[in-house]
Amino acid sequence: MMSHRRQRREIPASEFAQAFQYRSRNMTNNKKSLLVFCVLLLLTLVFWWPTLFEGKSLIHGDSIIHGLPLFDFHSRFLHGGETPLWTDKVYGGHPLFAEGQGGFANPLNILLAWLLPPVIGVNIFHLVCMLIAAAGVFVLCRLLGRSAWSAGFAALALVFSTAWLQEQNNLTISGTLAWAPWALAATEAWLRKPLARQAVLLAAAATMMILAGYPQLVHATALYAVFSLFAMPFSEDGRKLWRAQRLQLVTTAALAALLFLGLAAVQLLPLLELASLSHRSAGVGLFFEFSPMAVLRGLLYTPTQLALARDRLDQIPGIGSLLVCMLASLFPLFKSSWREKGILLAVLILIQLGAGKASPLFLMLYDWHLVPGLHFFRTTQSYLEIACIGIAVLAAFVIDGLSSQRRVSAAGWRRHKRLWLAAIFYIAAWGILIAISVEAATPWQHLAIAALALIAAVILVASGKARHIPLLMFTLLLLECCALRLHLFHFGDVSLLRRPATLQALAQRYPIQDTKFINHSLAVAYAMRNSRVPDLDANAERALASNAALSNMRWDTPSEDGALALPLRARALLIPVFENEMEGRTKTGPGQRAIDLLGVRFISADRQLTAPGFQVAVYDQQQNMWIMENTAAQPLFQSFTRYRPVSSDDDALQLLQTPRQPELIIEAAKGQTLPPLSDADNKADAIRFKVLTKQPTFYAVDVDAAEAGWLFLADANYPGWRATIDGQATHVFSGQLLGKAVMVPAGRHKLEFRFSSSTFRYGLWLSLLTLLISAGLLVRSFLLQRRRHRFDAIAR
Repeated sequence: MMSHRRQRREIPASEFAQAFQYRSRNMTNNKKSLLVFCVLLLLTLVFWWPTLFEGKSLIHGDSIIHGLPLFDFHSRFLHGGETPLWTDKVYGGHPLFAEGQGGFANPLNILLAWLLPPVIGVNIFHLVCMLIAAAGVFVLCRLLGRSAWSAGFAALALVFSTAWLQEQNNLTISGTLAWAPWALAATEAWLRKPLARQAVLLAAAATMMILAGYPQLVHATALYAVFSLFAMPFSEDGRKLWRAQRLQLVTTAALAALLFLGLAAVQLLPLLELASLSHRSAGVGLFFEFSPMAVLRGLLYTPTQLALARDRLDQIPGIGSLLVCMLASLFPLFKSSWREKGILLAVLILIQLGAGKASPLFLMLYDWHLVPGLHFFRTTQSYLEIACIGIAVLAAFVIDGLSSQRRVSAAGWRRHKRLWLAAIFYIAAWGILIAISVEAATPWQHLAIAALALIAAVILVASGKARHIPLLMFTLLLLECCALRLHLFHFGDVSLLRRPATLQALAQRYPIQDTKFINHSLAVAYAMRNSRVPDLDANAERALASNAALSNMRWDTPSEDGALALPLRARALLIPVFENEMEGRTKTGPGQRAIDLLGVRFISADRQLTAPGFQVAVYDQQQNMWIMENTAAQPLFQSFTRYRPVSSDDDALQLLQTPRQPELIIEAAKGQTLPPLSDADNKADAIRFKVLTKQPTFYAVDVDAAEAGWLFLADANYPGWRATIDGQATHVFSGQLLGKAVMVPAGRHKLEFRFSSSTFRYGLWLSLLTLLISAGLLVRSFLLQRRRHRFDAIAR
């Protein structure tokens, strides 16, 4: 009987040598990569050292009036507190989860908010975001074929750029930026292998950006990816890729888009619902404008006096490195693939978008509506922040290009006239740029390190040791970061974040959890200032003393204010009305004003306000802060028998500013029927009620109505609010522009208001279903790959 033995192929010695060399290179690269990550970790730890070991915390910018309150609210929710689906703490009632800025569905936010105390957790969050972004840039560069040192250079250049460091004071922006390099890395992996697995990873990275909560950065990242593909038809290797894999590219791109929409549905559906009802539903104007010189300085320098630069608004933070930009500008001198050319194109366009109205190209794209979605954002700086990724990647490409240069003899230098001309043009161009952009406050290290890098690169190429250039450039950039970027922030002591004295004094006299606040002071303007301004600690304490939104959320005090991107249109319409009423510039008297009807009882001010019905509640002499009491403020629930129907927010706004008898202004939504006009006098005692349950998303009220009328709740109306009378559903109407009202028949009744977001519920189920499908695709891909490896092993 013949025995079947598996035949083993004899492997030549040359293949053993090749395999050994390949393994050695991998081990070397792994060691370099590990060293790069250790350096990045160490530098990041040093940057955040005061918050880790010295009892300090972020206090500047958006940190204490945005990031910390949202993180604190998230932490309390995860430990049994109020739901973020609806809160009465901001904007007189707001769907906080739909806003997205709290990152309530972001796994990273959830993990840290659950595990750590808020003040510690929010600082650790920014540290982790920097490391995630650095790893993403490193992976992106490696996928593009860059060496370990060059990839490390790009990671260092990006996460320690002025733009990205500045955004570490904002929970939402820093959380979204962390995943932008991963989304672009996933795009490169998809282009290399347009398979279902790559489509899943691309969708997952884009979803993480949506869940982090800053849609404009998602918009900028998508534009970067799309613009970088424009180079494909103009390059032979790009056209070859399209001809060979166009079907796979199209199908997997469609799959990635569908998976992204499904995975992000839990956040996207509520966000789109809120956006359609917000003040941005028809677009929004640009808030900041900069000059071309401001963009140039932001790209080239990290200013020593960031406070001056930010307060004068004469510099847009960018890559902030002369060294990085000088290297990236050498890109045209090296042979590149269509991907590198595409990245250059994306960078150039995004810089134009980031410059805003300072760029003629931006004006053309903006005025002609050539970029979908561009009119829904109030600033353009996000495009520059994403462009910084491309600048760092191009610099890494040039570094590797320099390292591959052969030694040039003296005779060779004399023969290369084109090389000399290019060198002269390069030096002259940069000399002009530096001459027109440099300032007296520009640190000398910028110029010294850039000059040293240029001289050293020439020496290494001339001496045949160009292979050391990547390590040299990484080291020089590391020195630049240590000299110019490690101490950009002034961290404040955590004791600054205690409950302000103004609220402690108020709480001794009033039930402040049952009343609304509004801020009429300039204290909150500190958030527009830089970390290095004088007396930042005092400014932060004064902002907290004003109970500025969103800081009020930490003390559970309701507010008509907010520091979010998408207040309801009705709330935005009331801004000038509130201002005029607080200054006494209104025809309506106490009890008729919007500030009265919506129950705003306390107003923070820089001086004593003299509007009718206002009196001093608390004066903080140390902070020079007045808390005024509005004695005409109405309670949360009010009853009316006289009412006036209107057909729009604008009609309601106009009526609110007109002297009139006590009455309820009601507005019907589409599909609702308004009762006829009531001209009878309002009977304040005709409807008596008792509030049984008061929660942000649920109210129960016993009503005893001598005649039919209305019960008004001074909490904003929004889709998802339902009402029942004795268990039977009834319409919820918008009342007094920013409240909700229910018509109550005569007799004794039990009335309930309840909030339940169908968009969140549908989005959650769709996201969970898509997550299962994505997991199934990944498992299937893994099993198929494992089977192929098994067959290959048998064949060998």
